[in-house]
Amino acid sequence: MPDSSPPPRTRIADSLDTALRGWEAHERPGLPVDGFVLGRRPMRPRTGLYRVDGTTVIEPDGHLLRITPSPDRRRIAVEWACRADENAVLGIVDVERKELRLHERIGVRYDPVLWSADSSRLEVAASRERAIVELDVASGRITRTPVAGAERVRLLPGGAKGLLARRPDGGPTELIDRSTGASVGRYGAVHRTAICAEGFVVWHDRGIDRFSCRGAHRWSWHEPGLRITDLASSGDGILALGVRDGRSVIVSLSDGAFREVREVLAGHGPVAATGIAMTEEGAVVRVEAPLLPPRVIPLAEATAPTTNTELAPGSEDGSRTSTLTVRADDGAEITVILTLPRDRTDPIPVILTCYGGFGVPTLPAFEPTIPAWVAHGGGYAIAQIRGGGERGNEWWWAGSGARKQRAVDDLAAAAAGLCAADITRPELLVLAGASHGGCIAAACGLEHPGSFAGIATTAAPLDLLALDAHPLGRLWRDEFGDDGTDESRERLRRLSPLERARSLRPGQPVPAFLGIVLAEDTRVAPDDTRRVIDALRERGSRAELWEAGDAGHGINHLDALHAIGSRILSFAARTTGMAGA
Repeated sequence: MPDSSPPPRTRIADSLDTALRGWEAHERPGLPVDGFVLGRRPMRPRTGLYRVDGTTVIEPDGHLLRITPSPDRRRIAVEWACRADENAVLGIVDVERKELRLHERIGVRYDPVLWSADSSRLEVAASRERAIVELDVASGRITRTPVAGAERVRLLPGGAKGLLARRPDGGPTELIDRSTGASVGRYGAVHRTAICAEGFVVWHDRGIDRFSCRGAHRWSWHEPGLRITDLASSGDGILALGVRDGRSVIVSLSDGAFREVREVLAGHGPVAATGIAMTEEGAVVRVEAPLLPPRVIPLAEATAPTTNTELAPGSEDGSRTSTLTVRADDGAEITVILTLPRDRTDPIPVILTCYGGFGVPTLPAFEPTIPAWVAHGGGYAIAQIRGGGERGNEWWWAGSGARKQRAVDDLAAAAAGLCAADITRPELLVLAGASHGGCIAAACGLEHPGSFAGIATTAAPLDLLALDAHPLGRLWRDEFGDDGTDESRERLRRLSPLERARSLRPGQPVPAFLGIVLAEDTRVAPDDTRRVIDALRERGSRAELWEAGDAGHGINHLDALHAIGSRILSFAARTTGMAGA
């Protein structure tokens, strides 16, 4: 059975825990959505729903996953989950009365909602119900249309009556104009659609397409080296937030052409832009950095050099974030984002993390464990390895599928570069990763056991020969290159952290291992981590299995997040011999 107790009490563990709580208390602001915000206030344990002027609408127990205000802004459709398992039900908030009415028979999971123009009813393709559901808000009457087969269906804004997105299992997504029944287009993936002047836009896996209200294609835009991460539209203008060369940029589009491209600066040093939205006053951007808690600021402020110390991504003790460029074994340049304490001279304990999968960019975002760790003399490094989206789709494809080992090799190069720069040493270096990043960290640490002091994984798939054992594992086959052939299975066997753990010789020096599983995770099953822990213990290695109660793979209560962060920091301190551990 996994341990679920707090980390061992030591002087350094208690000090790290106290510092972590202080940084966790900062606000986690949401972006405005038609006059409302879903975010977490300072010192609050969970997200709440507020007006943009700060007035509280509701702060319910449980978890609010997403919001969709009605056109008249008198009601808000919300997804509410009582647990951290991301399995939600539809709720309707009466804004004036500040009341939440739950519809327990409408099970949803990150499903877009379409309101009628008069705000009297809504529709949602309820993924947990396998049905398109229409709700009469006043009467509560529900009408269901079952979804046939295994295809995934969503309702998205666009056209006169919305768009129907249909994706067969393993196939492309087709967008259909519901008012005409005509096909708008087929895409590898559709991330979002948005209404704009006299039409709508589609943000998909290759870029952005613009259509008229009747579904006629107007223009397409794509830049190979840029990965779009968010989208906002107002009138005929479109703002695309993206990542290019590992940095956040904002692209202004008009008629499918660049109007301008602006890098997000908001201070001195690496900064991440993690969202963009339009308000009545103009565009706003959420910016953050490893030592800078997130905040929502005007677009002009986010993209202009500033001497405002409140926006400088550093801390009062002089800690700063910068970048280090290292070369992979094939000559490619890998960017490592470094947050280090002031006046560092000798090598120090460093936590090195990554993601490297599904084209998701790893940015210098705020994470409370970073300032807490750095304040105690440690360093924190984020490796932008291939498999992620930091340099566009080509960067992703170079570390995906049959090339997934490349992500592992890039992480090893980042670790070697940190040691070569005299920032740390192998006995002071801990790899840490969550979900896909945990798989890459474990594979790297077990391939190069003499190069690391420890490995910490959270909710990670660690047996690549058993992807289907996970609730969402079938969706990961392409990313890991599992096409069912003997060749792909052998490749996955060589890459799999579990197989690497089992291949270690008894008594061979191996990094200490912390495997964290989440009690309410509905994406990644815990069995892989347990088997890796067993394999390492059988070979005499120090391996810990810890379960985070009341925690899932999505939005979590602050207490659950604190327990996970505190456990990782305590493990890193003990593993590297940090003073007081």
